[in-house]
This record gives sequence, C-alpha cells and structure tokens, in this order.
Amino acid sequence: QIDREVKSLLVYCTNKEKGCEWQGELNYINNHLGNSDGCQFEEVKCSNECGKMIERRYLTSHVETECPLEMIQCDYHNVGCEVRMARKDQVKHKKEKMEDHLMMMQLRLAKTESKLESTEKRVSKLESIEKRVSRLEVMVEQRFEKRVNRLEVMMQQMVISGERQEELLVSTRWFLHLSSVAASCDQVCPVIVKMTQFSKQQQGNARWYSEPFYTHKKGYKMCLRVDAAGNGRGEGTHLSVFLYLMKGPHDDELRWPLREKFEVKLLNQISDSEHYRVSCSYDNAHSYSAGRVVKHDRAEGWGFDKFISNEDLHKNCAKYHFLKGDCIFFRLCKV
Repeated sequence: QIDREVKSLLVYCTNKEKGCEWQGELNYINNHLGNSDGCQFEEVKCSNECGKMIERRYLTSHVETECPLEMIQCDYHNVGCEVRMARKDQVKHKKEKMEDHLMMMQLRLAKTESKLESTEKRVSKLESIEKRVSRLEVMVEQRFEKRVNRLEVMMQQMVISGERQEELLVSTRWFLHLSSVAASCDQVCPVIVKMTQFSKQQQGNARWYSEPFYTHKKGYKMCLRVDAAGNGRGEGTHLSVFLYLMKGPHDDELRWPLREKFEVKLLNQISDSEHYRVSCSYDNAHSYSAGRVVKHDRAEGWGFDKFISNEDLHKNCAKYHFLKGDCIFFRLCKV
C-alpha cells in the first residue's frame, strides 16, 4: 500500500531547471526520461557512440553537423567523388585526394567551357531584342567570363582550397543558368530572382521588389516582394514573401480573376537539391489580390508572413546554404 502511494506521488521532471515542464506520477518518471519521445532535455549518448552526451533535443543536430563518427559524403561529390567517410577523416581525405579532385574539376571546367561557347553563339543572335534584355545579356556574359578566367588561373596554380573550388563551381553553374534565362526576350515562368544586400534590407526593415515577370508568354504580369525583416505575424522571426499582380500589356486578353498555383522556391546555393519550397495558390485569394489591376500599378500582395524562419534561413550545414555572400535566390514557376 505504501509503495503504491509513493509511486502515485506527483513529481516534476529532474530536468525542470533546464526547461522541461513535465509533471506526473513518480511511477512514470523513468518512462518520461528514457523514451525517445519523452524528455527532450535529458542527456543521452550519441547514436554513433562518439562518446559525447547530448541533450535529446540537440541529438539530430549533433549527428548532422558535429559528430566525428557520422558518415558523410565528400565535399566534391557534385563533381564525381563518391567516397564516404567519417567526418573526422574529411581533412585527411581532401589532402590525400587533392590531385583526383583537381582532375574532376578540370573535367567539369571543360564541360562548362563547352556550354559557354554555346551560350556565346546564342547571344550573338539576339541583337534585335529589347534594350533591357540586351543590357542584361551583356552583364551576364561579362560576369561569367570573369568567373571562368579566375577559375582557370587558380586551377593552374594548384592551390585552390576545397571550399573555394565548391564556391566557384556553384557560381559558374548559377551564371550558366542565368545566361539561359537572359536569352529569352520576355521574363516568363520559370524565373530566377536574386536579392542582394540581404543584411542591409533586414536591418532597414525594407520592402524589396523584384523585376516584373510574366506567368507565360502574353500572360499575367507579376513581381515578387520580400520583407527580409518579416511582416505581420512573421515580423522579427521569419522571412516574408508575397506575389503581386501588376498592370500588364495583355490584361484585356486574359481571364479574371487569376486562378493559378505557383511554387516559390528558396534555392540552396551549394547543391541542386535540398531547396526550400512553398506552394502559393490563387484559388482562394481575395479579389483585391487576384483581380485585374485598375487603379494602381500593383494589386494587394498574396503570400506568406512566415515563409521561412530566420533560424532555418541562416542555418548552414553540409547539405544546404540558403543565404550566401549576403544574397538569396528564388525560383518561381507555375504548378
């Protein structure tokens, strides 16, 4: 009888001072502390048996970003290296396989040069397009050429660090993609949008608007708005993103209100995967967001106060970097 009464006593979690708010009968305290879905403040052994004790809530982050025994891909897997190793062996692998990695980069560079030659031929045929697109083509071509020349010089010196090689490779891939976008007379979905000076936009609590684009040829004219410091329910905690309908030259030929679904994708700048994507449907949009724009240049915005949290936006790991070089990239397309 006494034993049952003792076990039925109400107690707090032993990790109460760390922040755990659980309370219950003494009989269930061990189940709370030992269950993987239980106390997130309880210290447990690393699942890779690296010897470190981690609060359960930080265990996943530890394994993904810190654990020396976690098996990871080589930083050069995007250019052909298929070796997997424990995180603690990563530096040794880079030193031992530097020559192999450089050979892989040279092969990728050769493919890049071939694509560049094709792009230059295409640019030469676009002399009669609009002035704005012409300026964009020249800018992309000049920047891309400088990047390639810089990469060639550094490859010849054979002193490029692994991190710098990956950064230059990603930059080259982005400029190739942007050059193909610039080859179109009209900016139509899918489009790439680049937002620069992110920290300045965030500190100034500014509203940033992209260049206009079209949903399709002779389609709806739109633009993207980004609030780096957040808006409404996301102010101070999230990045806010909104789509805007604009007055367009083809509005008389289009059906109103707009009833399209879009995918807004925040691009991972170190890989062609792990992008952050959210769908935005105009099916339930208010008339002042989806209706034809008459009085002003833009309609009311339609989107997300809480597009992505600041924590996730600034989180950098081996799989993804959304914010890099103080800029972010969006890709917008119809679903």
